[in-house]
Amino acid sequence: MGTTYSITIMDFMHNKDNFKSHIDSQLNLINEKFSTYISDSEISIINKSNTGTIIVSDEFKYVLNKALYYCKLVNGNYDVTIGPLISLWGFDSSQNKIPSNNEIVNVLNYVGYEKIYFKNNYLVKDNENMNIDLNSIAKGYAVDQISEFLDDSGYSNYLVEIGGELRSKKDDNHDNWIVGIQNPVSNSIIKKIKLNNFSLATSGTYNNFFELGGITYSHILNPNTGYPYKYQTVSATILARECIDADAYATLSMTMKPLDIVNLINENSDVEVYIIEIDEDNQVVEYMSDGFETMVY
Repeated sequence: MGTTYSITIMDFMHNKDNFKSHIDSQLNLINEKFSTYISDSEISIINKSNTGTIIVSDEFKYVLNKALYYCKLVNGNYDVTIGPLISLWGFDSSQNKIPSNNEIVNVLNYVGYEKIYFKNNYLVKDNENMNIDLNSIAKGYAVDQISEFLDDSGYSNYLVEIGGELRSKKDDNHDNWIVGIQNPVSNSIIKKIKLNNFSLATSGTYNNFFELGGITYSHILNPNTGYPYKYQTVSATILARECIDADAYATLSMTMKPLDIVNLINENSDVEVYIIEIDEDNQVVEYMSDGFETMVY
């Protein structure tokens, strides 16, 4: 996944090396399904496949169906077929560039979540150039899978972190799990969260962008226009029961106006959001869902 992981377990009772080996094996299996950097991973093979029916694993179907649910939830503002656009802008490499309008229009022919779907348990792509990218949700899925492994191993107090995505479990015999949300202006901690039996994911524009001609271009691309979104949101943190949902909501929060995402999330009692904008005076402006404050430490 091109990142690090950290797992903290209270009252650990297994052999550390053997236990770590089991976790590494699970992460390797997840990588072999969802990594776009592995040429023979399941997702890479699917992306190279022609149109028609494609056999997929149960795990891939679960994660893709989750992603498609969120694509539909926000009417395509978030779209897992955006891979060709990401490549065009160079965000999957170090070769960033501003593509021409003609290049963008051409690539948009291969973008659109509604052009991929399941039929009789087979995946169908309407166009062989369709490219699925689940990086916005796969880390959250991996966190959930490792958490389930810890549950099955008998642990009731732990914190799992993969690339900044978190999930915790706590019983009544231990203290709160406290995690910090970064201030994108000062790199200090702007909020501390009691992350007890919840997951946390943060998406932001402040750590993946490039500048050309004095203009900043974010990696959060609009699948409808082909250009980066221009909202002033720089960070969105989501709290949810499962990390796959927190991961997806965090990404789609960057594709909407803050009040719109807050209103959407207020309809779901199991999800909270905290959004940071930076105004013209370089001051932090905060937005949060109704229940967010109850989770602040």
